[in-house]
Amino acid sequence: ETNIMENMCGIKMFSAQDICKGLHVTKETAYAIMKSKESGARYIGRKLLISEDNLKRYLNNERN
Repeated sequence: ETNIMENMCGIKMFSAQDICKGLHVTKETAYAIMKSKESGARYIGRKLLISEDNLKRYLNNERN
């Protein structure tokens, strides 16, 4: 099991699994959110991660 939230240089990063748990959505929905251009999620190595700020922005329908 992965950590809920990873810290990278002081930036909170969330995985799809974190989004599933935090937002009570399916894995498919979490990946759909993260793979949308508006989310700002990025691959770091093989992991797709989204920063706390980008997730908040996405959920508030704000664009980067």
